[in-house]
Amino acid sequence: MRTKTKTKSSKAETVINLSEAQRRQYVEIAAYHLAEKGGFKCGCDLENWLAAEVEIDQLPAENSYPAT
Repeated sequence: MRTKTKTKSSKAETVINLSEAQRRQYVEIAAYHLAEKGGFKCGCDLENWLAAEVEIDQLPAENSYPAT
């Protein structure tokens, strides 16, 4: 299954096709960095995960994702 992430620019809409595995990997990395930034507080795992999903889904272009 592929995830389509849409981003809008002033002239066109970009659709980024990610596999579920790619998206999950990006979300995992982003969630880890959010947890690290928050001092690895206990009980914030779901909050960090959901925030990471939003962050990844809002990235403007495929080459903006973190390198793996």
